[in-house]
Amino acid sequence: MNDADARWRDGDIDGARAALVARLKAAPADIPTRMFLFQLMALAGDWDKARTQLDTLARLSPAAQMLAVAYGQAIDAERQRAAALAGEGEGEGEVPVLARGGDWIDDLAAALTLGARGERAAAIARRDAALDAAPDTAGTLRAAGLDQPVAFDWIADADPRFGPALEAIVGGRWGLLPFDAIETLTSDGPVDLRDTIWFPAEVRLRAGGSIAAMLPARYPGSHAAPDVAQRIGKRTDWDAAGNGIGQRVLMMSGGEEVGLMAVRRLHFGAQA
Repeated sequence: MNDADARWRDGDIDGARAALVARLKAAPADIPTRMFLFQLMALAGDWDKARTQLDTLARLSPAAQMLAVAYGQAIDAERQRAAALAGEGEGEGEVPVLARGGDWIDDLAAALTLGARGERAAAIARRDAALDAAPDTAGTLRAAGLDQPVAFDWIADADPRFGPALEAIVGGRWGLLPFDAIETLTSDGPVDLRDTIWFPAEVRLRAGGSIAAMLPARYPGSHAAPDVAQRIGKRTDWDAAGNGIGQRVLMMSGGEEVGLMAVRRLHFGAQA
C-alpha cells in the first residue's frame, strides 16, 4: 500500500483509491488494502461501493464481520441522513430525536426538515422557538491540544442548523442528540480513518444508561466539498447562511471553538 499511502498523505484521494483498486486486482484477499479502500469510499460518500467492500471483508475474514455490521449500519444511517436533509418524505418527522431532554428539540428537528425543503421563513421561526426554549447547558470540556478543561455556561454546534444538539448515529439510526439529554460524552479520539467520518463516543444520558454513538464528524455534504481539507475534516468553512462545510465545530459561551475530533470529555453539570 506504499503508493496509496503516499498519495493519501499528499491529499490525492482519487490517486490513492486507484492505487488500492490496482492492488486488489492483483491480490483480492489483501484485507488491509480492502479496509483502506472501504474507508476512502466512505470518506467520499460513495456508500454503495463502501458497502460492497464491507461485505467482501466480512466474507474474507470472520474477524471483520462485527465491523461490517457496525459500519454497514452507519452507511444505512448516512442514507437516512441524506434523505432527511434533502427534505424528502412527508410531514415533520423525518429528523428523529435519539434521546430526549426538553420538548424544544421537536422544534429544532422540524426546522431542519423545513429548511431542507426550502421553507426558509417557517424554518427560522421553528429554530428561533427551539433556541428560545432550549436551556443553557453548563459544563466542562476536555480536548486534545488544551492544557486544562474549559468551563462553559453553554455549548452549541457552531452551525446554526444544529445549535444545542449533535448529529449522532445510535444503533444504526441517525438523528439528533440534544445536549440537555447528555450527562457525559467521552471519546478516545480518532484512531483510524473511519473515525474521522464517524467519530466514536460513549454517551451517558441524564435519564440513565449509556449508549455507544457515532457522531458524523463532518457537516452534511462535506464529502463533496471542493477543498480536500474540507472533505477530510481538517478544515471548516461557512457559507453565507452560516452552514458549515468540513469538520464539525463546537463553540462555547466564552468564545472558544473546538473541532469535534479534538473532544475527549464533555461533562454537563458540576465538574466531575
